[in-house]
Amino acid sequence: MHELCFPCTFKTTKYIINLKMDGIILAGGMGTRLQSVVCDVPKPLAIVGGVPFLDRILAQLSGFAFIKKVVLAVCYKSEMIIERYSSVNRYNFEIGFSVEERLLGTGGAIKKAVSYLSSDDVLVLNGDTFVDVDFDELLNFHNANNSILTMVLHKGDMSGRYGSVMLDTHNKIKAFSEKTLQRGSMINAGVYVIKKILFERIREGELSFERDMLPDIIKHGAYGYPVAGRFIDIGIPETYLLAGEYLKNNLVGKS
Repeated sequence: MHELCFPCTFKTTKYIINLKMDGIILAGGMGTRLQSVVCDVPKPLAIVGGVPFLDRILAQLSGFAFIKKVVLAVCYKSEMIIERYSSVNRYNFEIGFSVEERLLGTGGAIKKAVSYLSSDDVLVLNGDTFVDVDFDELLNFHNANNSILTMVLHKGDMSGRYGSVMLDTHNKIKAFSEKTLQRGSMINAGVYVIKKILFERIREGELSFERDMLPDIIKHGAYGYPVAGRFIDIGIPETYLLAGEYLKNNLVGKS
């Protein structure tokens, strides 16, 4: 069990707004559900609409000047991701790597990766989803609410594969359920802005961010940021094929 302890100063402290932010892309999973159609590369390198999916996410981030460094949290077939991006220079940020010897779960992966980052707020994304979101506006919203965590939400696929979120009238998260549906809720799109201090008192090891950390974080004041743009998930064969069809004729995130 991981004991979570959050400083009481979250309720009173006004944080200085930084003009830069580092990012983490979770790219270490085995992609077991996708291996019937993608088995020769790690899931983030699956070709979607003609290019590796991770290229699209990086190209999207490159459009926002406040992103200074992006760490790829890798494990399964990590050498393929490292080889592709270790010397790339077409993005306006530095790319680093956090290599897991074994899968640590989403929370464990973030905990390990934040040790390579310097910004107080960290942008976290999944390497198998693309969310059409204005990161400048997301950061402004996060800072304006003095939030310890801001979660991007989408009124998309309500199949039960994603966490469902309920907001109050001020967009503060009042309920979160991991992979269960609630009437009137939105889905967790897997994009977060997080205060790095949340991970300072978490010990290293396997940990699910969604199951083991989010419920306690929400109690201390987290906000949801709804978006209406495209939400693309390549996690299972059905959605992977749909993403490929959509992106053939669309330049979303294409570098």
